[in-house]
Amino acid sequence: MCNNNYKQPLGSIGRCDCKCPKRPERDRFQTLTFENCVPFAGRSNVDANIIFDVEPNSLPVVLAGTIENFSNDGINVIFERSTGNNVTRTILANSSVSFVYDDVTRVSVFGFGQEYTGSFKFQATYTVEVE
Repeated sequence: MCNNNYKQPLGSIGRCDCKCPKRPERDRFQTLTFENCVPFAGRSNVDANIIFDVEPNSLPVVLAGTIENFSNDGINVIFERSTGNNVTRTILANSSVSFVYDDVTRVSVFGFGQEYTGSFKFQATYTVEVE
């Protein structure tokens, strides 16, 4: 009998006449979350200061966070997205911005030509296929 497999001799499991239910299939996808808080600094309005990068770019990341600008000049923050709908936000001196964007692949900071400092606190959530 299928209900009593523990008492059956080895090799007899599965040789019963009754219909046992199939084992549930393992969930192939797992959602993970990573969070961090990091300082950043720079001085250029030409060279990107990359403060977040996703590899591979096809990984769908939902990014929520806050970027604080501690400097006396503004900064531009560019959120690059795999959909191509990039978002640019200006953060004025001694200000901050909070955000939630999906499909983020990179976050870059550009100064207005002066030295700048700030912090980037974020939570990245993504789903991967587990084999």
